[in-house]
Amino acid sequence: MNTDIRRIVGLLGQIHILHRIYVHRALLATDIYFGQFPILEYVEKHDKCTQRELADTLQVSAPSIATSIKRMQKTGLLEKECDEKDLRCTRISITEKGRDQMLQCRRAFDAIDKQMFEGFSKEETAVFKEYLSRVISNLTTDEFKGKTMFSLIETMTNEKHVQRQGKEESI
Repeated sequence: MNTDIRRIVGLLGQIHILHRIYVHRALLATDIYFGQFPILEYVEKHDKCTQRELADTLQVSAPSIATSIKRMQKTGLLEKECDEKDLRCTRISITEKGRDQMLQCRRAFDAIDKQMFEGFSKEETAVFKEYLSRVISNLTTDEFKGKTMFSLIETMTNEKHVQRQGKEESI
């Protein structure tokens, strides 16, 4: 393999790790975990949405959303209430605490993004975006077409779980 390509892949990995460190630090100041932030943003914009809407929008499993919602209720970020017209359906709303912490994270994430692209012109940013889009396109097989970042993370997590189970069974 070309050493330049290997170096670029290494740099992309380093960017990913540095970004995750900064995001992790920003989240430490809140009761929010990494995967919960997009849930809070969605619920804030779509008050009284259902778990199914969330799962469909983020392209993750209903059990995954249900687990996150329960955790977020326990920490006071979200609340659930029965639908007035259909008692089998529950509606999800963001609490004031959830909104405050989501906005705190949004400001921190925007600052991280700004720092990351410090010194880049609009043209350079557009070209960089195009290059990254081409890399993603090259890696996106039919299996991954149209998937959100969150559903890709869930796929990766599920594959790790299956792999771990396989190792445990072979012992």
